[in-house]
Amino acid sequence: MPHCAMIQAGDIQAVVGDASRNSQRGQQYCGLWSLTSRHRPFNAFGNSYAGLLPGEIRGKSPTLHVINDQQCALERKADDTCPVDVRADYHIKAPNTIDHTLTFQDHRDVRAADCDHREVSWCCYMNCPDDSRLHFRADNDWHRYISAKHGSGSNIAPSYVSADQLEAWPNKSEWTQTHGPNWPFHWDRYDVRFDQPFYYGRLGEMIMILVFDTPCWLRFFCSPSGGGPSLIADRTCPAWDFLWAIPNADYQINREYTLRLRLIYKPFVSDDDVLDELHRTQTELGFETVTN
Repeated sequence: MPHCAMIQAGDIQAVVGDASRNSQRGQQYCGLWSLTSRHRPFNAFGNSYAGLLPGEIRGKSPTLHVINDQQCALERKADDTCPVDVRADYHIKAPNTIDHTLTFQDHRDVRAADCDHREVSWCCYMNCPDDSRLHFRADNDWHRYISAKHGSGSNIAPSYVSADQLEAWPNKSEWTQTHGPNWPFHWDRYDVRFDQPFYYGRLGEMIMILVFDTPCWLRFFCSPSGGGPSLIADRTCPAWDFLWAIPNADYQINREYTLRLRLIYKPFVSDDDVLDELHRTQTELGFETVTN
């Protein structure tokens, strides 16, 4: 059974892989092992790490299914250790996009202790960008941000969701006394909110844009060092991450959920071009939009 496969179309190539690699932190990095472009052959994601890495299958030995030259899926069936059926699809399209869908179904309540939401997360471990920041819209302008350190100001919430509708996290000191020292690093919120369900990052002359559906559940989170050491001396690589927080009112055991996004990887043109890509994606894929 294959552990990885290349998909390619237009300007870009990607390698989709399972969790079989024995990388720096063990066998846990599944998703996009590699993303390159004819405009930049250097891997966008950290070697031995991954991008568009769903937490639902991370380190859980998903099975790779090769559908065709442009599409692969990673799948895992529920069992006693992880009672979740989950499938992650990666579909590359010319000239420069990857459409990603995660479908999952909980057969037992797997919400974190003392939390009022079901959290579904992804990691994107980036490979040595000169600019570590996430770029997004906030207060009707561009905002460019990376947290100062791992675990501080990591979580970025949407401005179009009222404060009383945001998820509540447990008290840190009480939680760590009960559950140990591994307080989730993204449970610390940045005081700026994003206005639209997308962000982008810069990699040399390239740009990576992520556009998301289901915007009310969407959160960004980031770390300046989550991607490990940089090839550049005295620097670290960032994690450009995101999650959906499904509130209790919308959470049901045995209900199937589908979460969608599009990744666009192309030479950088301008901030206005990014907004054009946002609107084009939302129209083409029927993504839900927001009004500020």
